[in-house]
Amino acid sequence: MSSSHSIYQTCPATRLVSQRANIAMNKKLSPLLCILRLCSSASFMIPQHRTALSISQYHSSTTRQFSADQNDQIVTVSLETSSGTKELQIQKGEILRSAMLRRGSSPHNGRARLINCRGLGTCDTCAVEIESSDNNNSGGGAVEPNERNTKENIRLNFPPHGSSDQSTNLRLACQVQVMDDITIRKRTGFWGQDTTSELAEEYDAELWFGELEYVLDNKSPREEE
Repeated sequence: MSSSHSIYQTCPATRLVSQRANIAMNKKLSPLLCILRLCSSASFMIPQHRTALSISQYHSSTTRQFSADQNDQIVTVSLETSSGTKELQIQKGEILRSAMLRRGSSPHNGRARLINCRGLGTCDTCAVEIESSDNNNSGGGAVEPNERNTKENIRLNFPPHGSSDQSTNLRLACQVQVMDDITIRKRTGFWGQDTTSELAEEYDAELWFGELEYVLDNKSPREEE
């Protein structure tokens, strides 16, 4: 055994200094270690394979299947984008945002597919224009609530929304239940806020958090077991 090692083992002052140094080092590293552990434990929430095939398979497995008795409860959402018109068959009473995502279409533009409030009604990136089959503004009786709720009134009157030339039938897809056939239009811009006649391109849904994308949706009809 070396003399320096013997001094370390036997000298109380040396041991005390070493212990205090270790404590100080642990205090500096502990926040970093906590962050690393949190990231590691949360990694299961993000799909490991982001290929087009895996996304397609995911949507196929989560799309609602309707029984013959439920056919009279199916309504049609006609999604108009710069890519054309796409019809989505959904169950009466579904939240519009959830219904679109489950069928592979996004109510969000571009990067807003990742950066959004997941249905809380606070980001307004899922804003869409809604018309019922009889061309009533805001969907008429085809969506519930018939008029904007408190969250919609706040967010859709806050910049970049709320301009005088913005459509009066703009609604938040995460706040409305679809009760009858409707037509929806998505405008350009991160928040879908553009007031020109230009339509946004169609975006495929990206479910970064899987079923947690719908965790705040407590109104859509449950799937039958």
